[in-house]
Amino acid sequence: MKVLESFDNTAGLFRLVLEPQAEGVYIFVFETEASTFPERDYLENTLIDAFELCDEDFGVPRGSWRAVETR
Repeated sequence: MKVLESFDNTAGLFRLVLEPQAEGVYIFVFETEASTFPERDYLENTLIDAFELCDEDFGVPRGSWRAVETR
């Protein structure tokens, strides 16, 4: 699974990133455009759980996620 990001939210955040790993899906919250590291992070069991948390807590529409290239 690729890393996903969204800039669309109702919480006034710059962007959110979903990064699937063996232990679950990390949610990284970048509060401003100047953020070089996420100010907050969460770990959810599944991608569906991560989508739901982002929708409920940050107002991220499900269709706003896009895959990004990673190194």
